[in-house]
Amino acid sequence: MNAALAEYLDHLWRHGDHGDAVVSAAETLASTPWDVVTQVGSLVRTTLETAPEALGLNARLVVRPVDAPDVIVRVEAGAPYPVPVHVKRRQRGVLDTPVDMARRVVSAARVAVEGECRSGLDMACGTGAFLVAMHEAGVPEVFGADTDALSLRVAKIACPSARLEQRDALSHGDTVDLVVGNPPFVPPEQQDRYLRARVQQRFPWLRGRFDLSVPFAAVAVERVRSGGAAGLVLPHTLLVQSYGAKLRRRWVERHEVVDLSGPHPFPGASVDVMLVVLRAGTGPAPLPLFAMPAEELLRLESVPLNPDLMPGDVELVEKVRGASFRLDAFCVVDTGVVTQGPRGGRSRLIYDKPRKGRVPYAEAKEFFEGRLRWLKYVPEELRGAQKPEMFENPKIVIQRNRGRAPVRAAIDWDGVYVGNSCTVVWPQRRVIPLDRVLDLVRSPLVDAISRIEQGQRTDLYPRDVSSFPVPKAWLAKPHLSLAEAYGLSAEELERLESIATR
Repeated sequence: MNAALAEYLDHLWRHGDHGDAVVSAAETLASTPWDVVTQVGSLVRTTLETAPEALGLNARLVVRPVDAPDVIVRVEAGAPYPVPVHVKRRQRGVLDTPVDMARRVVSAARVAVEGECRSGLDMACGTGAFLVAMHEAGVPEVFGADTDALSLRVAKIACPSARLEQRDALSHGDTVDLVVGNPPFVPPEQQDRYLRARVQQRFPWLRGRFDLSVPFAAVAVERVRSGGAAGLVLPHTLLVQSYGAKLRRRWVERHEVVDLSGPHPFPGASVDVMLVVLRAGTGPAPLPLFAMPAEELLRLESVPLNPDLMPGDVELVEKVRGASFRLDAFCVVDTGVVTQGPRGGRSRLIYDKPRKGRVPYAEAKEFFEGRLRWLKYVPEELRGAQKPEMFENPKIVIQRNRGRAPVRAAIDWDGVYVGNSCTVVWPQRRVIPLDRVLDLVRSPLVDAISRIEQGQRTDLYPRDVSSFPVPKAWLAKPHLSLAEAYGLSAEELERLESIATR
């Protein structure tokens, strides 16, 4: 990074143009294409600021004191310097694919191509990681597209033989033998509303909340000829959670899942990723690893692409479901109070001291630590206010964000109004003792069943908890263990326990 950053700053100070300075830095490293991608890529997504005083920059472009040991360049007072634009990066979903990951995806996808592999495409190529990997792998014709002109200028230096085009990845185009890439990860809250409307017009099956990586992944496979392959880096959630279910069903019905690995950590991303390779137009076919038949996976509503699944897991879930009813058959399952309203947010509604008209209140961390604040509960000032009886009656409170930890839940007998960092289970009919419902919510067996159906869940939203399987046998014999009530054999119990402890 030292040489690239030094050249960038020297060009910037002499000529004052950010884009040309980035290109000049890339040209300095042109003999080492991966350095162009990994080092200059970070300069593409910067904006310029003026140093108020002498300062230092480290390899990650973080401002440091000039005498800090990790400083690689000094910026004098009054001189321009690059500052990473993290907000823009999040909105575009731009993440630099590590070298080893790009090579691994290209290698696996190239092997999956039936017949000759002459052409390869990255629809959102950025500064060219997958272009370089395809060139290294011997793909004769390499194509790339991106909406960012400066990224394409850098990509051309990293992979001079590539044919590049500034265009929207979601537009139609010719088919190729191989499509690889790392689609942008953009959740609904950060999506451009016009792009979202355009996406839904093209893909009518896309409804509700979805990450922008879903339509990108759909287009990627459309651009592959029959027998060709797509190799993609995708958020783990897309392959297991409900927002990607329709895409997964289409894939399993029409294509062959050749390779599936992960979840893997990804630098700069808040979610783990999966590496997926599909052979287009050759499905349905058995899934990799444990060779689960596609027909078996398609019996699960969510069609999770989970590499931990084994043959027999779906049948086990169906057995449990046949012996159970859903938790929401007798409980209201909903989120806690959303402390936002049309006239302001938390500062107008939450207080540290009790007073008339205020109710006890806690977010998840406070609730489980036994700390309370006080909420002015005025339904018309709250977004999606629930009925007070849901909080004031005995209920189960679940910490919604569980990460990789066991489910955290407890019975509240004190009428605490909890925030939307919690999921609330309120029995409307006392058909099963509340402590047994709590055992169910916290049970590793229920967790294992959820993992088979939907993969590892880091958030327990109401829709997830609503489907927890309550054994019918508990209606007459609530003292039975879950294993007995579900009618599990020793082998089935062992399988669920192995999933829960993974």
